[in-house]
Amino acid sequence: MKISYIIPAYNEEKYIGQCVRSVLNQSHVADFEIIVVDNNSKDRTSQIVREQFPKVVLIQETKQGMTIARNRGAKEATGDILVFFDADVKVPLNWEGRMLEWFSAKQNLAGVSGPYRFYDLPKRYKFIEFIDFHILYPFVGELILKKILKRGALWNGGNLAVKKEAFDKVGGFSEEIVFYGEDSDLAKKIMREGEISFLQSLWVWSSARRLLKGNPIKEGLRYVSQYAWFLSTNKSRAKSYEEVR
Repeated sequence: MKISYIIPAYNEEKYIGQCVRSVLNQSHVADFEIIVVDNNSKDRTSQIVREQFPKVVLIQETKQGMTIARNRGAKEATGDILVFFDADVKVPLNWEGRMLEWFSAKQNLAGVSGPYRFYDLPKRYKFIEFIDFHILYPFVGELILKKILKRGALWNGGNLAVKKEAFDKVGGFSEEIVFYGEDSDLAKKIMREGEISFLQSLWVWSSARRLLKGNPIKEGLRYVSQYAWFLSTNKSRAKSYEEVR
């Protein structure tokens, strides 16, 4: 089994190095490739990848959009399992092993996602992380959406793994959704191809930069309201991807 790690990047010179390095430094138990999709970066993102990680596949995608970049990476991927990470993610050493254990134990498993642990979120705001990933995702996502309504689950697009066969069958990420909800939309589609899940054990480190761009509590509530809107209407209110650097 081969794993394709897909990392879309737009002006991510500050984070891309630590992200790729953390993927490389994992305790690998399978064949793998890393694909970085540079989505029109104006900074040194591509240069850093070329100079520091010559074995990484670097793709230039000129059509702007996070979902477009992810789909381009998936199209070029040669792995059996597609793993999508955001460029500001840092992956723990045993992430790959934990992920593969689930796919090996459950043959019908088509896709999984996991939570973020914010490495730069001040302690006084850590309750936001707890409410989000230990209450909302398990209760709303796993219990209500998946088990009761059977309408998918809450997923994190920057921390998920899906079988390439299932991903291709459902057409990948919807490129009509530019931000908010594209991950949960994918979960709903993947559910038609097999079992899906959100696993607390499949966590990664991530930057809280989007929460910290303003008042973290207000930003957290805005995220919740955006997801609630998407889940009730199946449409995203976001008109563009918000660049936070």
